[in-house]
Amino acid sequence: MKKIYIPLIAILLILGLIGGIIIGNIIFHPPNTNNNIDRTDYKIQNTNNISSNPTWHKIGTYNGISDDSIQINTKGSKIKIVSTAMPIKNYADNSLTTILNQGSRTVEMSQMSWNSKSAVATKTKTIEVSDSGNFEIEVSTYELQWWEIEIYEYY
Repeated sequence: MKKIYIPLIAILLILGLIGGIIIGNIIFHPPNTNNNIDRTDYKIQNTNNISSNPTWHKIGTYNGISDDSIQINTKGSKIKIVSTAMPIKNYADNSLTTILNQGSRTVEMSQMSWNSKSAVATKTKTIEVSDSGNFEIEVSTYELQWWEIEIYEYY
């Protein structure tokens, strides 16, 4: 009779252990509820709102020493051109002119210059216009160490 009790007790212990695990999982890990679905919907809505909030995006950076011409195509609602330059130390007039053209029309222009009394230091100017499409940026220089043009569009 004792031989029957040992396997029976072992089976009951195993069933009790399995039952405890199942009950523990139900209590401590409840199944998904509507609250989890709502949070997922909220995350999707927030992601959509982030992409619908326009911000500045860099199109490119261009560098040089002398005159140049840059062709760009934008689709955003605005374009921004940040021109930075460093003059040569020569006690003469140095300059950088940045012209934004669309077709044969000049949209905007910026100019910076240094004279014999100016510090040999970088200067920066920004052009910002509400427009998009094909543009040409003309860079006109006189005796610079270097220039840099950063172009951004807003979408």
